[in-house]
Amino acid sequence: MKTLRYFAVVLVFSGFVDSPALATNKEGAKCTTAGKIVNASGKKLVCAKVAKTLKWINISAPAATTTTAAPTTTVAPTTTTTTTIPLSKRKPVVTLMRSYGTAYRSSVSYIVESDKPVDCFTLSRELGEDFVGTRISRIDSIGQPEPHLCVVEVQAIALADGDTREIILAAASTFSIVDRDGNIQTTLLGSPQSIWVTRPVP
Repeated sequence: MKTLRYFAVVLVFSGFVDSPALATNKEGAKCTTAGKIVNASGKKLVCAKVAKTLKWINISAPAATTTTAAPTTTVAPTTTTTTTIPLSKRKPVVTLMRSYGTAYRSSVSYIVESDKPVDCFTLSRELGEDFVGTRISRIDSIGQPEPHLCVVEVQAIALADGDTREIILAAASTFSIVDRDGNIQTTLLGSPQSIWVTRPVP
């Protein structure tokens, strides 16, 4: 009887430990919704797929980034060793571009282009987190028309007085984007980008 009671107690406590209800939002823990972003203990965590398992990944602090556009080859004096990084393990190469050079309205857009499919919804709409702006009041939306493209719509600060103003979007020091394989890239090439806005007098 004592043995049976012991196993019953173990099963009860095991149920509590494995219960999803008690799962915490902490780095390395399992999560359930891919792309979801939370703030926990001062860290920015994103739910991303790592080795076929959804886990919380810390993207609050920039990591040392190595951008590799092609397989790398290391040559020794007498022997040749070739090291190939699998595509699923390589960080995406992402570049900031402007949709156009000039505009005549206050709503303008920029593009983040990647060489691999990325999750644009891991980017924050809060200025200062992933992007910073000059003469930009807010980020209106971040959309994903294609797996390799993110469209960032911003609201420019430009009066309807006929003057031309430079609207600048740039990567914040905490910029990070996650690709579909769970790799995190913290470097945004092409940043900053400018659009010249002229709003005519009514």
